[in-house]
Amino acid sequence: MAETENRLEAVAGHWLPRMEVAGIASATARAIMAEAGAWANWCRAWTAAGDRHLALAEEAEAKGRRVTAGDGYARAALLYHFAQFMFFDDPDQKASANARKLAAFRRAAPLLDPPADLVAIPFEGGHLRASLRRPAGQEPVDAVILVPGSDSTKEEFPALEAHFLKRGLATLSLDGPGQGEGRAFGPLRADIGGAVSAAAAFLRGQPGLSGRLGLMGMAFGGNLALRAATAVPDLAGVVSVNGFHDLAAMWPTFPQVYRDNMRFALGATSAEAAFEAAAAFTLAGVPAPECPVLVLHGARDTIFPPVEAQRQVDWAGARSELHVFPEGNHVCNNIAWLYRPLVADWLAERLRSG
Repeated sequence: MAETENRLEAVAGHWLPRMEVAGIASATARAIMAEAGAWANWCRAWTAAGDRHLALAEEAEAKGRRVTAGDGYARAALLYHFAQFMFFDDPDQKASANARKLAAFRRAAPLLDPPADLVAIPFEGGHLRASLRRPAGQEPVDAVILVPGSDSTKEEFPALEAHFLKRGLATLSLDGPGQGEGRAFGPLRADIGGAVSAAAAFLRGQPGLSGRLGLMGMAFGGNLALRAATAVPDLAGVVSVNGFHDLAAMWPTFPQVYRDNMRFALGATSAEAAFEAAAAFTLAGVPAPECPVLVLHGARDTIFPPVEAQRQVDWAGARSELHVFPEGNHVCNNIAWLYRPLVADWLAERLRSG
């Protein structure tokens, strides 16, 4: 089988559950992959699917069907997101799909229930971009900052946000430096404490919010969130889902598709430079948070092995709590029904006891 076809199967094998939990039915994802046929056609096939759903959303909006339109625009944004996801072969195609994603989500945002406010947070002479959603009819409310991983962005998070919103918590899905629109600030950084601190200050200045905050990160975002937690005073708790303690230590076991992702995310010009940049992404020598820490991990994670979960807990100390799910895959996306309510309940309880 050709290498490009192996790449398509590798991406599907690792990330199909993630697509489904984000809001793309597995049957839809498989149909798009079948249409692509080979990796070279991946971005083109997913972009075409996004275009189809965008047209359906526009038709619904023209007829005054706001709920259908909002769902359609959000789905189109997801399809565009996965079009450029892990696709590094053609930078122009990748950039075009990403631009489509942002445009579709801007149209979805005011139509979501509750709506998303696309906010700009002052940072280093520019602005970080984030999506702020608040539960309807409640004030003041606590909030949770959601930190993406190396290849996810705020547009992927509405389904995750719903778990917090149902529990009366606001959500701020943040594109930090190197993530989504945060690439305007350069490649991914090991220390995003300044960005998370800016997001926290922004939230604490918003009317209708209590100022009590929690923090959650997934995969790469788990490491980033743990490291950034000390930058936010009086944080109620921080959660790492399938995060890691030391990136470079895992490097030899990464599948090639993930090494390619690391090269892009870290802004490296070669595989060797990417490995050198990875050395900065470690919790070793970093102060542990003073707030409670929850670490979740899937034992079947083939990217970040479960030993990394124990290393995070050992680093975090006595205020940490660990759950390793035997059946869980990368980010436990195959058991989202289990881990997402657990995280939302855990953070809600700590916010309300503070």
